[in-house]
Formats: sequence, C-alpha cells, structure tokens
Amino acid sequence: MTPTRVLIAFSLLILAPFCLQAQIADANIIFRELKGLDGVWFMPTDRGDRLEIWSVADDSTLTGRHVRIRLEDGDTVTLETMRLERRADTIRYIVTVRGQNKNEPVAYNLTSADFDGYVFENPEHDDPQKIRYQLLGNRELQVNTEGKRGARTVTQEFVFEREFTPNAVEFRARLGANVFTMNQTGNFLEKPQFNAQPGWEIGTVLGFRGNGGYLTLNVDIGLLHRRVGAQADTFALVEQTATGGDTVITYFRDVVYGQTWLGLGVYPELTFRRGGRLSAFAGPYIARLLFNRTNGAELPGGDNQLFDANNDFKKTDIGLLGGLNYKINFGKKDVEGKLGIRASMGLANIDNLYNRGCNNPAFCNGQITLTGISLSYSMNLLKL
Repeated sequence: MTPTRVLIAFSLLILAPFCLQAQIADANIIFRELKGLDGVWFMPTDRGDRLEIWSVADDSTLTGRHVRIRLEDGDTVTLETMRLERRADTIRYIVTVRGQNKNEPVAYNLTSADFDGYVFENPEHDDPQKIRYQLLGNRELQVNTEGKRGARTVTQEFVFEREFTPNAVEFRARLGANVFTMNQTGNFLEKPQFNAQPGWEIGTVLGFRGNGGYLTLNVDIGLLHRRVGAQADTFALVEQTATGGDTVITYFRDVVYGQTWLGLGVYPELTFRRGGRLSAFAGPYIARLLFNRTNGAELPGGDNQLFDANNDFKKTDIGLLGGLNYKINFGKKDVEGKLGIRASMGLANIDNLYNRGCNNPAFCNGQITLTGISLSYSMNLLKL
C-alpha cells in the first residue's frame, strides 16, 4: 500500500466517528417514540409556571414551545421555540432561544437513545452543548442540559408533568341516515318477510384520546329511528280465555314499522397512522325501544293491548357495531369533522309477536334480529 493510501485510510479512520455522529440506527422507530412528547407539559416555579407544548406537524416533524406564565399578570411569555425533525437516519433538535444567539436557531443532533433518554448534542455551541429528554411513562418528562460557561460546566434540570387539556377529549354531535331490516331464523307459525326502509339517527359521542393519538375510546348515545317493512299472511294466535277455553284469533300484518330506539355504544377507534384521516372502530351496543308504530294493514285493529303494535317486539336489543371514519371538514373552520359509515348487527331475539301463542317450540323456534347500515357526519363541539 502506498503512503498516500495509508494516509487516506488513517484519515478516514479518525474522521469516521464525526461523520457518522448524526446518523442513528432505527431512526424511524425512535422518532415514533419521540411523538410521545405530543401534548402539554407543566412545571410550577417561583417565577411562574412553565409549560412545554408539543404537537405533531407531520410524520417527520414535531413543533414545540417553552413558555412561562408570569405571576404578576398571567401573561404568557415564549422563552424558546423547538423543532424535532427526522431526515433519513438523522434526527435533529432545533431550538431558538429568545434573546440568545441573535435569535437564530441552533441545531443539535441525536447521538443516543436508550432507557436513559434521548441525547442531542452540539459540541460547537457553548451552553447548552448537550440536551437530554427522558419520558417517564406517560405522565412525567425530564429535561437536562449541560454546557460551558467559560471554563465552568453548568447543568440544569427541568421536571414536567403532563397536563390534562381539552385536546385529549372530544365531545361530538352526530347526525346521520340509516337503512335497517330484520333477519329471521328458525321456524315460525307463519314466516314473516321483512324489507329495508330508510331512517335517521342523532346522537352525541364522548371520545377519550390515548396518549399516542392512535386510539380513542368512544361512548356513543343517541336516538335511532329505524323503519322496517313487514308482511305476514294470515295466521292464528291461540289465546286462553278466563274460563280455561281457547280462542283462535286470525292475525295479519302488512305494515312498515317505525321504531324509535335509545342506543348506547362503547367502542375503541383506531387511527391507522399518526395524524391520519382514516380510522376504524368496533364494539358492543345496547338499545331500548321507546316507540313502535305501524303504517299499513294491521288486523285485527282496535284498542286491545294484545294487538298494540308497540308490543310486537321486545324492548331490548343487544349487538355489535363497527365501521370506518374519515376526517373531513366542510367550511374553513376546523371542527375535526368526520364522515362515518357503520354497520350494526343485532344479537338478541326481539320477536314478541310472530311466534306468540305457539304451544310447541319445536315448530316455532324462530328468532328475529335487527341489522342495518348508517352514514353519518359528526363534529367536535369543543372546537366551535
């Protein structure tokens, strides 16, 4: 090997650590972990409360502010602004401190990430030269700095706690249209036929967002107006009289049921990527029948409660719901609008008519359940 090649190889060996200093293995995974900073972090001090406020700008950028709330008047003073950026295998922490460095930004490269935290370094700067962020679970954040002031090494420590903010909660109003029908299985005295009809629904959704922003737990309560067409040929109901005899009653239905249910659903909602628009949800529901009216041929008629259409079905429906939401706003104001589609599948037998009066369950063991699909739009009222 010639002396020139030896010199080049020796130079590369010496300079390699400095050239690779800014590159981090698994930068994509580490940056996803750093998104746990998203939110408001609070630290009380004698000179006023301090806050670090972080938000996710996009898949490769977080933006933050370090502010102080003045004791004397409650005004907010911005002490510094921060950015976290991932570019390929490099993650940088860029900070602009008010009144320092001519208000120009200073960049720090991520040099290590482990259980002791995320360390950003810039040896060319004086104070700080090293900044360490350490997330202790979801509730506590420690920030340590180390730098030089002349020949003296100075360190600082800040301990923040996550602050609850309205951004962690959604209170949504939901309005939609639906199409429902009834499914029948098993044997009936006279098997009914059902067909789908359009209806409406209105409700509110209380959502609790998880720390990472991917998961939201929703509690959905509302009124559902379900319309179902029903037709059954003449069939017999046998009712026992007070004297012990039997009365055979000819019964007929060719109607559209108009049902109003009060529903409660609890379901998690998963967003497919951080800050993404598309999410999926699924969970159980329970509904209580408030009213059931008919429009059409109903025989026999009259005021006899035995033939009251409101008693044709049991009052409680239990089942599963699931669907997709897509974030979309109508208008300039961001109200976190969501366009949603959901399917509902009843699991409980709600029949209280079509097998009534049957004396042999082997021949009339039919069950009726509700199934449907709905399209709705919701908005976060806390954003208005």
